[in-house]
Amino acid sequence: RNSRLPATLERLRGLGIDIDANDVRRHSVNAAAMGRPHVADALVELGVVANRDEAFERYLMPGKPAYVDRYAADLEQAIGLVKDAGGKTVLAHPWSRGSKRVLTRSRIAALTDVGLDGIEVDHNDHDGEDRAGLAQITRELGLVRTGSSDYHGTGKIGFDLGCNTTSRDQLHRLLG
Repeated sequence: RNSRLPATLERLRGLGIDIDANDVRRHSVNAAAMGRPHVADALVELGVVANRDEAFERYLMPGKPAYVDRYAADLEQAIGLVKDAGGKTVLAHPWSRGSKRVLTRSRIAALTDVGLDGIEVDHNDHDGEDRAGLAQITRELGLVRTGSSDYHGTGKIGFDLGCNTTSRDQLHRLLG
């Protein structure tokens, strides 16, 4: 994130948008790191776009002019690191944004073999068919089924706080 934000802002300035880190910082409040949602909110405030969705659609999604790819650790390595630190691992909305092609049942099974604990099944980006398919995988592989609203502040429309949750029994399984 430390190199991604400056690169994103540089690309936006290259498009003629007068934006800097201070514009973004006003929207990050107490966040540990500034990211694309904060950039999107700054673009709204600057009058460049009408809302956060438009900011992503025009500038910040993969393939758009201000998108900067991010580093992502190898999943097996990341799972191992989290497990070694005493944590639990859950795949966050694994079938959103085209990830269904790469996070197949067999890939999820392989991740289970190295310590994956659960799958976020209940998420706004998953339709009923995806939720049913992911729920089946959790049952077959003995994984915890979680839910999340993916709430990122009021600027993210349609992801209200608490719109998807994790059931109490699944939470106990995850924490147990």
